[in-house]
Amino acid sequence: VPYRALVPKEIQGLIVAGRCIGGDKVSHAAVRNMMCCAVSGQGAGVAAALAVRGAERFDRLDVRAVRAELRRQGARVD
Repeated sequence: VPYRALVPKEIQGLIVAGRCIGGDKVSHAAVRNMMCCAVSGQGAGVAAALAVRGAERFDRLDVRAVRAELRRQGARVD
């Protein structure tokens, strides 16, 4: 699930996960299962923690830092 699917375009300070993420009809159908919901939730949580720690907006957060932390936690990122 790409990080950009978790960050709403017009609402600052909000990150979404699970069935709330953005995408077209085909991609949304592919990520509605429970595993994708759990994985996007972990990614959103990591992004939120990093955003708070660095006083960054979600749309300006370094995605490489999110990926690095997810890898450190043992998540399969690629």
